[in-house]
Amino acid sequence: MIGLEELESLVAPLVEQEGLELVRIQVVRGHHQAQLRIFVDRDRGVTVGDCARLSREIARRLDERPGLAAAYRLEVSSAGMNRPIWKLEHFCRFRGERLGFDLVEPRDGRTRFHGVIEAVEGDRIHLRVEGGPALEVTAEEIAAAQLELDPWRRGSSGGCRSAEGEPE
Repeated sequence: MIGLEELESLVAPLVEQEGLELVRIQVVRGHHQAQLRIFVDRDRGVTVGDCARLSREIARRLDERPGLAAAYRLEVSSAGMNRPIWKLEHFCRFRGERLGFDLVEPRDGRTRFHGVIEAVEGDRIHLRVEGGPALEVTAEEIAAAQLELDPWRRGSSGGCRSAEGEPE
């Protein structure tokens, strides 16, 4: 089976060609086949047609590789409303949105929090935490984060600020 890095280098250009963002690749090994899950996103959303086109193109490229035909089951889908975020750009893009997140090191005796992305300035992420004080962290201090989007509400426009306060 193809390695994760090799799979990403094969898939990423195809995803970008469709005007989509590659959010995550997941490989679940099975007895006879591996399940390849490709999660994509785009600001204006991802359609079933987008996933179908991308799936056909990825399958075509994978099937060209010796020994891969029929060795996998491919699934291409939207990252969904509870998509994972981990890059600073993700926090900028989803400023004003709710999220659940785990910190690498505990704060006030806990690592699991829920809150809202208030701002991103330089490499610092400002979070309004439910039931606690506001937090200021870097992306590296966050072990995992997942959006908790409300489909009926859109947050404030995203955007980052430099450490000096200038929009980036």
